[in-house]
Amino acid sequence: MDEAAPVTEISASYVDDLVASEVAEALNTWFRWILQGSEQPVPELFEALGVDTTEYAWTLGEDVDWEIGPHARTVGPEVRIALQTQDTHTHVAGLLRRLGALAVRVIRAT
Repeated sequence: MDEAAPVTEISASYVDDLVASEVAEALNTWFRWILQGSEQPVPELFEALGVDTTEYAWTLGEDVDWEIGPHARTVGPEVRIALQTQDTHTHVAGLLRRLGALAVRVIRAT
């Protein structure tokens, strides 16, 4: 990255704490898998949530523009992710919607 990317926070609301926890756990495993080099085979992380993980077999520098891995955490039925990115946040927000989010908010630092 030429210049520091802004920090973006994404929050997604789910039907309950349990679903939010399952989503956060799957996302954190996925974030680590990407940071560790996206080794094949693609792990089955999102299948239990109705999404084929192979559609998200992303790699650093090619599909994501973060250098420091994001982390998903839960606050009740909400999943919150802070990441330093120029544009990958839009794709992550889309993934959250596919994983059953009732609502997704993106807040970019300026």
